[in-house]
Amino acid sequence: MRVAFFVGNDITSHLIVNQALRGVLEAGHTPYLYFTGQQPNPDAEPELRELFQYERTLLGGYVYPYLDSLPAPLHGTYLSPAGIAKLHRGRARVRSVDDVNDPGFIASLAAEDVRVGFSVRCYQKFRAPLISHFIPEPGARPLFANLHPGVLPQYRGVLTFARAMLHGETEAGFTLHRVDENWDAGDIMSVSTAPLDYDRSVLENMWAQRDRATGLVLSAVAEAEALGRWTDRPQNADLVGYYSHLRRADLDRLARQGIDLLRPQAVIDLLVSSFTPPGSPESFELGGILTGLTSRRPEPAHALG
Repeated sequence: MRVAFFVGNDITSHLIVNQALRGVLEAGHTPYLYFTGQQPNPDAEPELRELFQYERTLLGGYVYPYLDSLPAPLHGTYLSPAGIAKLHRGRARVRSVDDVNDPGFIASLAAEDVRVGFSVRCYQKFRAPLISHFIPEPGARPLFANLHPGVLPQYRGVLTFARAMLHGETEAGFTLHRVDENWDAGDIMSVSTAPLDYDRSVLENMWAQRDRATGLVLSAVAEAEALGRWTDRPQNADLVGYYSHLRRADLDRLARQGIDLLRPQAVIDLLVSSFTPPGSPESFELGGILTGLTSRRPEPAHALG
């Protein structure tokens, strides 16, 4: 079976896809990894610009170039897209995609007979021709799912872990749902939740659930192999909540409640531990690079031990 992953350019999605890649390969399937990008918004609030830097720019702008400069991919660690292509040559397909709705790209999916797809924090909006591609036969339901970081239908939209913490929720999680042309609105296939830890940042709480999120995807891959007979359920319209990006008032509320969007050292520690072997020369070198890049940003006072 050929399985497509449409991957955003943030840390969480790349960790999840690295984990899912192993399971897909072990099951004897061929993964097609389509890496997509998201540009920073120069007009965003300072906290959101900083979030973009730590969640996306460090990974694509510094971690991956460092890894790709090494003589060979580091075994036993997560890999850059180029590292995946090298280490799994002939077993995995890796490609950057500017526009997932481009007719030429959709034609390439058909030519390769890629009929199972998952979106992992891909911020491009999927249009009808692409969605229709994943319908295997007339009248069948599309085998195309989105892994949404939020409990649906209450938390549609972006930065839903931050919203959940603002609302004082005890739990948050990931939802796997069918893709349709509306944001986060397709039928729910599966949900996983875990307790929120208010001593940790928003990003740390989301990262902490990456194993659970990967499990949702791999379970769905197994179901797809068994003809995709999920028991879906429509989203309850009475419970729908949709959240756009955090505004100034929301960010001020987070600060008053002592909730950090991120903690720089936690980001560095996660990147180093995920992409380099512990105690290796590479781990010290990458850690030094990232520390030097981020040393000007102090930790919030309430995050200091």
